[in-house]
Amino acid sequence: MQPKENPIASNIKISEGVLETIVKTVISEIPGVARLCSRSSSPVDRLFDRPTVHRVVGRVEGDAAAIDVSVVLARGYKMKKVCSQIQEKVKEAIQDMTGIAVSRVNVYVVDVVASSAE
Repeated sequence: MQPKENPIASNIKISEGVLETIVKTVISEIPGVARLCSRSSSPVDRLFDRPTVHRVVGRVEGDAAAIDVSVVLARGYKMKKVCSQIQEKVKEAIQDMTGIAVSRVNVYVVDVVASSAE
């Protein structure tokens, strides 16, 4: 006797806040990352109509998710190496924790700060 498949389709939706929490946890362990970029609510930014930078944005494209991460890096580290680590570790963590395939992780370096400031 073969098991019957459940004909009911279900959807799982994961909020951007959950993705942000996963990313924040992962990047806190990567040397060279100062922090996730902070959202700008500065009156000057609004005056000049500068776009708001979002820290973590996830969207589904086909069967996989694409993740955008905006970070502030610490001075004195090789940016390419740090960004590659962010891509690798964020992809692994999101796939492991959510079960959703990740097609790509785009890393946007918003600023570089002195590492002693953190």
